Amino acid sequence: MTDGKTRPPKPNEFHYRCNHLYMAASLLCSQSSGNSGLEMLSKLYLREMKELCSVEMIRLEKDFGRTICKRCKNIFIARPDGTQSITVRLNRKKQMIRTCLSCGAKKRFARNSTYLSRNEQNQHQIGIEGQQQQVQSKEVHPSSD
Repeated sequence: MTDGKTRPPKPNEFHYRCNHLYMAASLLCSQSSGNSGLEMLSKLYLREMKELCSVEMIRLEKDFGRTICKRCKNIFIARPDGTQSITVRLNRKKQMIRTCLSCGAKKRFARNSTYLSRNEQNQHQIGIEGQQQQVQSKEVHPSSD
């Protein structure tokens, strides 16, 4: 019997390996202050992670994909000298523009200030229904003041 909810799969050795490769790549990328050898090794780890995910049919979360530049396959993290590997600016069209400082690739994200995730929408809907029930109960049983 299913309850209609999809549960995420339990992590197995491939999930742990993908996570380990990503963490190793981010560590190497953070310590490479202009050292192309560490950056190349970081890119190799990311390529291995993507290949492992495609072979084992593991879907990467969006958070992982958004931290990797699509053109140069580098991770967007701060360098030890304090420089950021990306620049973020907001334009008039309510877009956030992320520019990779390594290759100059630009990625635009729509910015919606009224956006609510599914969980926030459900909580908001539950709160509204609770308020409506309180109002209806007050109409049925008015307090005698």
